[in-house]
Amino acid sequence: MDLSKLTTGQKLAIGAGAVLIINLFLPWYGVLSISINAFDSGFLAWFGSFLAIAGAVLLALKVFADNAVNAGNLRTEQIALVLGALGTIFIILRWLTESDLTKFGLFLGIIAAAAVTYGAFMSMKDEGLEMPSADDFKSIAGGDDDDGGGEGA
Repeated sequence: MDLSKLTTGQKLAIGAGAVLIINLFLPWYGVLSISINAFDSGFLAWFGSFLAIAGAVLLALKVFADNAVNAGNLRTEQIALVLGALGTIFIILRWLTESDLTKFGLFLGIIAAAAVTYGAFMSMKDEGLEMPSADDFKSIAGGDDDDGGGEGA
């Protein structure tokens, strides 16, 4: 395994994904000596973290296992970008819906998920890919017909 082949974006995303795994167990909320981690903070916290981690894992699979994951017109880097962005949004929503008694884990989660997103963006640009569009997602769902009708229309 030659780590010198990693681009800066890949290093950033994979490293931030590793930080997110550790961060799941750090204090996100609490007071005095009582604290709760991402798993106890609610769906938005742990699911957002898992989404961003999944984006980092996809990039790691492409780099280390030479296993690119594509879906329709979307390439690995684009999927990782979407997962990282969704994860960041979910964690920010957790913060906005419960902003009392926050601890450093919540903010580390936001920063690490955003770093996964930015690393995936940098990797996407290194590969010469564009930002995913709505049409890219239509190709996944099989919505390639333009008449708006289904099979029987």
